[in-house]
Amino acid sequence: MQASLNNGTCTSSADLRRFVRRCGAALPVAAAMFASVVPLAVTGCGESSQEIETAFEPVAPELLNDPRFGVFPTERIDAVLGLPLVIRVDFAGNFLPEDVGQVVLDDGRALDTRVVWIGVKPGERSGSWLEPAGEWVARSVQEVAEGFVPEGELGTWAILLDPPIDAVGQGMWIAGTRHSVNWLPDPTVVASRVSARAWQSPLTAEMRESQRLRFLVEPERKSPFRRWRYSLMVGEISPRAERRVVEIDGRIRRLGSSVEWASGELTGEVLELLASQRESKWAIGLARLDQADNELAEQVRQRLCTIVDFGAGELAPLWPLDREGIDRLLSDLLDQRLQPRERARRAKLWLDDQQTAVAWVVSDAPRTDAATGRSVATIAVANMDYEARLASVESRSNAGGSELSSLGALSARAYEVPCGTAVGEIPAVVAKVGNDERVLAVGGVDVKARPPGLRIDRFFGDWSLATLQANVIPTMPGGDAYRTGALLYREPGGRWMLYIECVTPRRDQEDESVRVTLGPEGAPGDLIVKLSPGSEPKVEFERGAALLAPFVPDAEVETFPGGWSARLVVPERSIEANGDRLRLGIERTDSLGRRSAWPRPMLPWQGACGRAAIDLATWGGLGR
Repeated sequence: MQASLNNGTCTSSADLRRFVRRCGAALPVAAAMFASVVPLAVTGCGESSQEIETAFEPVAPELLNDPRFGVFPTERIDAVLGLPLVIRVDFAGNFLPEDVGQVVLDDGRALDTRVVWIGVKPGERSGSWLEPAGEWVARSVQEVAEGFVPEGELGTWAILLDPPIDAVGQGMWIAGTRHSVNWLPDPTVVASRVSARAWQSPLTAEMRESQRLRFLVEPERKSPFRRWRYSLMVGEISPRAERRVVEIDGRIRRLGSSVEWASGELTGEVLELLASQRESKWAIGLARLDQADNELAEQVRQRLCTIVDFGAGELAPLWPLDREGIDRLLSDLLDQRLQPRERARRAKLWLDDQQTAVAWVVSDAPRTDAATGRSVATIAVANMDYEARLASVESRSNAGGSELSSLGALSARAYEVPCGTAVGEIPAVVAKVGNDERVLAVGGVDVKARPPGLRIDRFFGDWSLATLQANVIPTMPGGDAYRTGALLYREPGGRWMLYIECVTPRRDQEDESVRVTLGPEGAPGDLIVKLSPGSEPKVEFERGAALLAPFVPDAEVETFPGGWSARLVVPERSIEANGDRLRLGIERTDSLGRRSAWPRPMLPWQGACGRAAIDLATWGGLGR
């Protein structure tokens, strides 16, 4: 999950334990002091053109330039004046965390230095639209050496400093190696010189007031690496003034150490410092872009916080997730060497490279098109742009499609497209939004049922933002330990049967359930039947109850060690075309509340699963 912590790499707890076995008793580490600010121009200071000589040389000369040994920052050191500095680092060779010592400035002053392990235990991803924040913690070197890192915790080492106010322009020596520092201005001074529009929330008032949206984006607020986006989204990323005193020696004393934030505060001072540091960087970077090109700056803010209306009051993020690209954008905005025009040019390149539309199959064959007699596929398209765009969906076999129409800004729409089938070809549709085009296979338009039965053993987890943007089908949650399978077969007596088997390692199976969707959508025979080991089979939805007798499901549910099974008689009222076609969808919710479905993944807020059209006439050529 946190592979992005250190330039795409991370350290596991197992690797960490092997590492700390080489450690002796950890040396006491001085407590870090946390810094403040002097008035600087928005353009910052950068590093002085004339470097200060120093005699600091604690490491053997032959190791100074050896990349196989030492302490190496994982990214450019961006120091924000007035704030403590968190530097993420990698240790190469046999270098130990307790051997880092004090960080030294070019002028020879040693800074109070603290080395910490910033770890996270990844959260459960299934059913979550955004990547879960996980459980974050900061540990001392001694805690790590004594084995307090639990199994499965990922993370990064970091160095905490409190640079004095007059350190501007100097480099830093870490374990005998000099590193340049990109000095950034005091955010509160930036706020006094830049229009507040630089940090204005790109969301509408309706979006900001949506409690459902706030619930969806809660993982962003709880992650120290991602809270900046939540702050920008709700309009709270603008710098906040802080009461502080600059001592005679340049050190900074804060009046009240707690970092206030209207939307909450992370547990632990180190995590809060890390989150605040990233928020300050984005505040400065967006301010610089606003000075260079305020219209472009607004477009960048909008793209970073893209929220799309999926209909029925469902709002959800469809913002960029490419961490490497976003980090590069921030790095360019903060680069002191770039002129405003070049900074804007690079931001425009990033903006032009972003995805502006997605499309996916909601249901392969929920019903039949009355005009053509073909199965209709339901295709959803989302416009992630802030302007309306022309959109259409059509069958690749020229069986028909939607009219070219305008798709509103930041909105999603479902299209129904008749799909034909050709021998040897998988049915497909082409979805177009503006200049974006995506081809989607709809194999569930025509599924053959042949003896001994139609096996259904590939269930899918819910869509997430990451899987939908990448067009990667989500895997079934829990893997083989929570496997789901089904078999559609015909008894000798002529009845069609659906057998479902659910594997689970948990003993408490009462909360497990399967919902079976049967029949053509919106027509008599459209049914949803719920099966569970904890209750009697029941009908959750029935279309045409006024025309037909109330449906009573004929089903048996049994439990066995390691799982449970259900056997359902398929009602004749749900079989169409003189007994030759059955439309079927299955979704399971396991005892942990995780959902999987067939034939298509579902959005987390989607109420009913998709359906496939199963050809029953191929069963021994007997038809019904």
